[in-house]
Amino acid sequence: MTLASDRYQYASGPIPSLDGIRAVAVSLVFFSHGGFDNLVPGGLGVTIFFVLSGYLITTLMRVEHARSGGISYRDFYLRRLLRLMPPLLIVVAAAGVLAAVSMIDGGFTPGGLLSALFYFGNYHVISQEFNGMPAGIGVVWSLAIEEHYYLFYPPLAALLLRVGRVGLSVTVLSVLCAAVLAWRYWLVFHGGSEGYLTMATDTRIDAILVGCLMALLRNPWLDRVPAPRALYDWALAAACVSVLLGTLLYRDEVFRLTARYTLQSLAIAPLIYLAVARADRLPFRWLNARPLVYIGTISYTIYLSHHVILLGLAKHWPQWSWIWLTLAGAVLALAVAEPMRRWVERPCARLRKRLHRKALARGAAPGFMPVSAP
Repeated sequence: MTLASDRYQYASGPIPSLDGIRAVAVSLVFFSHGGFDNLVPGGLGVTIFFVLSGYLITTLMRVEHARSGGISYRDFYLRRLLRLMPPLLIVVAAAGVLAAVSMIDGGFTPGGLLSALFYFGNYHVISQEFNGMPAGIGVVWSLAIEEHYYLFYPPLAALLLRVGRVGLSVTVLSVLCAAVLAWRYWLVFHGGSEGYLTMATDTRIDAILVGCLMALLRNPWLDRVPAPRALYDWALAAACVSVLLGTLLYRDEVFRLTARYTLQSLAIAPLIYLAVARADRLPFRWLNARPLVYIGTISYTIYLSHHVILLGLAKHWPQWSWIWLTLAGAVLALAVAEPMRRWVERPCARLRKRLHRKALARGAAPGFMPVSAP
């Protein structure tokens, strides 16, 4: 079986359900930081983001490779820069100013600032235990993992797509995922810290690779999708949700730092598959509801800013209950995210789409239509 044959016509427009999935993921993170951490698994929200990122980036690469016969690294990194850097610069600058006037705790050291802007924030946070940054900016640890993935994955994806054999792609990515899992086990039994196991690129990147694997093996947006089978679909969704619940309820410390991340990623991928393939059917239709789609479109800014906001509110109004803190934090996060969407992210998105179309236009093959760039 080959990858990205030109006999298929790729659908155009945004991939359904993805913004709804982003909304679910950022909501898990937000409410966990808002005081619901005993009930809401914020870490699961980050893992959802990782799997989704691997799926979406690989989908775009498949389209580009099928149309042009290769991947433009220049265009890829320009699109990533335009997507990630403008909101990050603004939030980091705002947090630095707020810390300087004591509106929030902490402050940037030179190393902390450089790590936030140049995507090694996870290793800074691990080594410094969140010191050297304003309170709440430590969420950049997950952005660093994604950026490291962007550095090494495009050449690997280009090679796999050039060879064009699904079996080889599955084998390579599966071996990499198994190696990361084995590395986590080795670290657990040889004194690795919980922070390192939770936030290091070399211990968490397998979640992104699971999304890549799905995008190459069974892509619900690019490949033929079997006809709906309600009983099978519901059973698969129920099994995946049961696995996720099991990983949250089972509290063994070794499991939590090792196999939990693998099982969660493997359970999330089929749910994303079903959410895209059955976007017009229950139980996934609700992911395309307008409020969730909106939250998904502003999820990046919410993720960057929400913890700074929540910790700032807790600093100045410690008497507030977690309910009022969460409500006020949600209002302020939306108040930050909407202007960012209108005046920063939307113009950058238009430029990214132009770059993506130009990349596809170079050597376009008949029958292919672009998937919207993220």
